[in-house]
Amino acid sequence: MRMDLSGPIKAAIDASLKAAKKHEQAGEREHAAAAYRECAALMRRYASQTPLPKIRKQRLETSTTYRQKAERILKLPVVVKDTESAEGGLEDDVLGFRHKSSVTWADIGGLEATKKEIKIAYGLQFAKKPGGVKLEGWQTILLYGPPGTGKTLLAAATSNGLQATFFNIQTSSLLSKYFGESTKLISSLYSVARREAPSVVYIDEFEALSGQRGGDESGAERRIVTTLLAELDGLAGKDRSAYVLTIAGTNLPWMLDKAILSRFQKKVHVPLPDQKSRESILRLHLESKGIKTETPYGNLASLTKGYS
Repeated sequence: MRMDLSGPIKAAIDASLKAAKKHEQAGEREHAAAAYRECAALMRRYASQTPLPKIRKQRLETSTTYRQKAERILKLPVVVKDTESAEGGLEDDVLGFRHKSSVTWADIGGLEATKKEIKIAYGLQFAKKPGGVKLEGWQTILLYGPPGTGKTLLAAATSNGLQATFFNIQTSSLLSKYFGESTKLISSLYSVARREAPSVVYIDEFEALSGQRGGDESGAERRIVTTLLAELDGLAGKDRSAYVLTIAGTNLPWMLDKAILSRFQKKVHVPLPDQKSRESILRLHLESKGIKTETPYGNLASLTKGYS
């Protein structure tokens, strides 16, 4: 029997919608689109909470409106699927999180060594190899480090550099109260990513999905880890040439399940910005907004030591 989750879901929708409008007014298109996609996914869940067909249809239509809003913000063609089924809409939820990233490497201040590592990691996949040489690029990268150091931006820039479809996923979007739905969402995510390849799947706060296994976790948690292991191994796509790069972000790498951790072919530390990086970040943000300062950027950077 299902629990009535309509109250918390409605509160989450209101919070996401408020955030979307705030980002939109500030001209932060990527964040606004992500918030509207979150609204769309939550509204689909909200639709499944009512037994009344008329109200369910209205909520599903509202979900589609939020998704279209996200698409328009990013100037992408709108993909509209059947809105009559709340239960069979897992793939629609996944589609709501995909877009083409407009973030470039130049938009990221500093982190030059980190950017170089990531470029090498995926560059091997597309580099022209000499005859007889089989050298495959990495398909899994773990970005770890303190909060606010640019892990999401690095993933978005990677997607843009590859001209790939970008799936920016929050772990809360993959976790469900319904039995078995989380594993279905993860499978749907990778199914769509392979179909729209080349793709970059970025999952933030990855430790929430794949914590260390012991003896006290639930069966649902074990199934999530098992599904992730299968997808990271590429079991569902070994016979296909579709390139899907999984990038996971975490502030707590020691919390990850050891088997999951071993599946990441490349682990990249994203540190707090040093003096030179902080100067680059300040210059990038102030000059892009037309703000002039008489204080040398080096002095400003010195005042922000230890900041993310």
